[in-house]
Amino acid sequence: MWRRVGIGTAALALLAGAAAAPAPRGAGGQEVPIPQTEGWELVLRCVMCHSVEIAVQQRLGPGGWSDTLDRMIRYGAPIPPEDKEKLMVYLLRHYRDPAGS
Repeated sequence: MWRRVGIGTAALALLAGAAAAPAPRGAGGQEVPIPQTEGWELVLRCVMCHSVEIAVQQRLGPGGWSDTLDRMIRYGAPIPPEDKEKLMVYLLRHYRDPAGS
């Protein structure tokens, strides 16, 4: 029960801070844009463990994103199956491997 409250509180804090927070900075000190289209808030679940840059610097195809999300779920990321599909759509829309693999 405590863990559920802690995750909920952390998620609310992340959501509240995301609207006011500046875009994250990449390696060259430039801002890393996070497109705020449908599903963007699910990326906030990734930053519970690592930076946004780590999540969005990946350029993966459908298999790569699915494998990555499955691995993160095994590590404890709070991503239920219905949200995994929404997050996959978002990641493939904005962070897909240009080669399509």
